[in-house]
Amino acid sequence: MKYSKFSITNYKGIPKLTLDLTKKPNTNIFTLVGLNESGKTSILEALYLFHKDMEKNEVYNLIPKSQQYNFTGSISIQAELELEENDINLIKALLKDKHKFHLSAHDQIIRITKKYNFKKSIPLEDSWKETLWGTSFIGKTNQAKHPRNLHDWNRNVWNEVTTLIKERLLPKILYYPDFLFKFPEKIYLEQYPNEGREQEEYRKVVGDILQAIDRELTLEEDLLKKMKMRGEKSYKESLSQLLLKMSSKLNDTILKEWDAIFGGGQKKEVVISGESEKDTEGRENFFIELKIKQGSDSYSINERSLGFRWFFSFLIFTAFRKSRSSDPGETLFLLDEPASNLHQRSQQKLLESLDGIVSKCKLIYSTHSHHMINPKWLGGTYIVKNEAINYGNPEEAKTTETSIDAILYKNFVAKYPDEEDHFKPILDALQYIPSKLEVVPNTIFTEGKNDYYTFKYISEIILKNRYHLNFYPGAGVNKYRDVFRLYLAWLRNFLAIFDADRAGLEAKKDYINEIGADLTNRIFTLNELNKAWQDLQTEDLFSDLEKIKIIQTCFPEHNKEDGYNKSKFYTAIQQLYINNIKFSFNKTTLDKFIEIFKFIKAKFKQK
Repeated sequence: MKYSKFSITNYKGIPKLTLDLTKKPNTNIFTLVGLNESGKTSILEALYLFHKDMEKNEVYNLIPKSQQYNFTGSISIQAELELEENDINLIKALLKDKHKFHLSAHDQIIRITKKYNFKKSIPLEDSWKETLWGTSFIGKTNQAKHPRNLHDWNRNVWNEVTTLIKERLLPKILYYPDFLFKFPEKIYLEQYPNEGREQEEYRKVVGDILQAIDRELTLEEDLLKKMKMRGEKSYKESLSQLLLKMSSKLNDTILKEWDAIFGGGQKKEVVISGESEKDTEGRENFFIELKIKQGSDSYSINERSLGFRWFFSFLIFTAFRKSRSSDPGETLFLLDEPASNLHQRSQQKLLESLDGIVSKCKLIYSTHSHHMINPKWLGGTYIVKNEAINYGNPEEAKTTETSIDAILYKNFVAKYPDEEDHFKPILDALQYIPSKLEVVPNTIFTEGKNDYYTFKYISEIILKNRYHLNFYPGAGVNKYRDVFRLYLAWLRNFLAIFDADRAGLEAKKDYINEIGADLTNRIFTLNELNKAWQDLQTEDLFSDLEKIKIIQTCFPEHNKEDGYNKSKFYTAIQQLYINNIKFSFNKTTLDKFIEIFKFIKAKFKQK
């Protein structure tokens, strides 16, 4: 089972908001982009509310501030979840084996709504909290003549099914507002009186590390028991090997990743030791310690830099958390402003590592840093905007009248074309103009995002970055006037590749007339690369059959008889690029792109 959509109503400053996690091109990573105080954290907290239960005396805090004096209505978080084959098989087995009810039809999507009900800002006495289910399971018993909805047939059995879903199938939602909580010097393997809250969490982490090594390993049977029995030689040797395995796993997962992102330097390694101590009552408590060995010295995690502690905790609670066998379905991670304390280059490097972390799970993270935005994930990027705040004059902001919304990036740009401040983080990521002190790579401007993703996909995924080209996604063939002027003024090296259609030919002519002859050898239409490519657009570089097959990778229901659909084609290209999926192109098609890339490399050498 996996989450596909969330709908939030009346939560704090959110009147009504929907996050759709199924929009194509599909991605497992979703970004909430917005200025400070825009409401990104409120959205993450609302999503987490679906996972956790609140006490009656706490729900007052969920009421929008502007209505806390007299709120009558409901605060609700609804999740839509997609059932998978294993989920259906478990439900079928329960109904058939225990109740002789044979399931014949069911909804593919389950809707679960958590509601908190108020009258005049006071939780309703008997129905202050509700959980509503929106789905149907149709079937019948051996004696029944006609199929019936399970909910109508037997309410008790229906409750058994919903309990099964909640306890065994519902994916976890894990919210990490900050990874900088203090790493314990000792992680105790059994609960002890008055222990800190972090001990229970880190015991679970130890179990996650064990399961990442081998799904059969458990903390109680394979670590704690061996520590208690280490007086016996066989247990002592086995414990020693297990601790080495755990250390090696942390080194491979965390320190190698650290070195890849932040550079090598003096070699570091994690060393895990198992110890015990007696408390004041004479009870022996068993624990493990994690140290970072560097040269001849060793340090606790808390003695390392702020950035290292953040990174270590981040991977401990994400990369290893996926290994927990007790977790059903596709875990959803929520991160609030990750890596905000890291240097901008470190943020960019960390961003590159997220792809590997989100295998078999989903991740939603918030940011106001353009260094934490990846163009690959724009299909899952939401702009968070607080309608009640005047960002041009923050002093006029009325913080009690918040109205938070989240809009898909492509829809936001169309709806608010003049409000650049609110999507500037994304514009910075895609259209960033550097200072004179920065070294900027040779840049190839494309007409728009479709050509951008196409060239990036062929260059990076299919040809494995053989030509090391840096493409830039334009907003349209006629939108480069300011960009070209800036790059020329700053003596930056660039080329532009336009289609050989009428729009591309006229755009080149207009740029040269308006800006100057310097652009004559910088802007090229496809027919200038190959005389046979008259009137050619980028999509025409592919064969007709390839176009249909590419569409079918993202839209399997699309038939050859449906013909070519440009929108679906470029959505599929972006999908292939996002997920690093290789498509088998014929040699003629690849030769065309290789010809373009070689032309670009040759032109750059002439500059």
